[in-house]
Amino acid sequence: MRTSLVGGLVSALIARAAIAGAEIDPAGRYPIDTLTTDGLERTAPETVTELLPRPLPTTLSGVELVELRRRIKNLALFDLVEVEPVGRVLEIKVRRKTTLAPIVDLSTGKTLSDTKVTLGAIEHDIDGHATRLGGKASYSERGLNFALWLHQHVYRPDRWANEYDVYYSGSGFRFEGADAGTTWHRNRFGGEAEFLSPFSYGTRFRYELQINVYRELLSVAQGANVPRDGVYFGTTSELIYDQYTWNDLTPAGFRAAIELRPGVFFGAVQPRHEVRAKAIAAIKLSETGVVVFNAYASAVNTGNANHSGLIGSQQGVRGLPDSLYRTRAQAYANLELRQALSLGKRWYLQGVFFSDAAAFEPMNAAGEGTQWKGAWATGAGMRLLPTALVDTLLRVDVSRLHYPTGAWFVGFGINQYI
Repeated sequence: MRTSLVGGLVSALIARAAIAGAEIDPAGRYPIDTLTTDGLERTAPETVTELLPRPLPTTLSGVELVELRRRIKNLALFDLVEVEPVGRVLEIKVRRKTTLAPIVDLSTGKTLSDTKVTLGAIEHDIDGHATRLGGKASYSERGLNFALWLHQHVYRPDRWANEYDVYYSGSGFRFEGADAGTTWHRNRFGGEAEFLSPFSYGTRFRYELQINVYRELLSVAQGANVPRDGVYFGTTSELIYDQYTWNDLTPAGFRAAIELRPGVFFGAVQPRHEVRAKAIAAIKLSETGVVVFNAYASAVNTGNANHSGLIGSQQGVRGLPDSLYRTRAQAYANLELRQALSLGKRWYLQGVFFSDAAAFEPMNAAGEGTQWKGAWATGAGMRLLPTALVDTLLRVDVSRLHYPTGAWFVGFGINQYI
């Protein structure tokens, strides 16, 4: 019964995503000799033609045209995308966003020490082919963090994409109960190289392979069970099902992924393995209304608290203490009902009702699992959303944490919570 219900939900989400191309007959056949574009500005025309399932001239199905539009929208460079066959010409019209954007993120936590502040910049189309180049500095998890990255987009059907990251991250550790006096600061300097498979029109699945290396050092350590310094080598294999259409106001569809992250830490030689699963689903209710559901779960092997998950109000359950619950295993889900009101000139005011829930197994300072805990919060929020900018808005959320304790929480941010 459960499998049937899940299958039905996925089918409904896929069907609703296809409705976005309602003027295109999914069963139709469209002979296309040439393609024209309007509104690309600095984006190269090849960025669009490379998304086609095969070179022109060819005959495209209605399903392929709907998928082409989804891929163009998922580049996140345009807030208007029109794909229309006119005779034997495929006309593509877009309205380009401002692609050079500051990264100015503010997310409040349960205490001032847990506030997250980020400053940086990102160019979402550095080469005219939707490649993103970014850099940022932040204070989060009670530590300083720095990162630089270069990411190619993943929607070409016949070419691997590459992503490269270098980073420094600092994170403050604290614990409850018998380990309340044990604290330390974890410092990591590392890099990642990721290789993403071609995304064929014949499948919804993608594969990603990542190589991870970092140096881990501790500072300001107090108490017992303080881990040793060392170096980590690991890989990540990720299988992704992608039938999700991005949109500022009304995303639609379904995307899910599972990650296997085997690795070894050399200091005191220890395995560092992790498995992660995540999914996001959205059902468009109207031109400005949508329901969005997000779920995430992870688990790691025990033995070292530096190898753990982290859950709190900034990611998990709004109102839950931040930088406190280092977990051996965790699962959380977020549900949001969003409804926007146009303010004119690509500005919107969006109201949100939400509910967050989680179950997690905290680690102690020795890296051992302890008693499972739960958390649940409900609330409402507002977003001021300029669709001319890429992934930027002003967000305020007011939530009531019902469990494990009753408390009010007000959170701010400059992007969507999910």
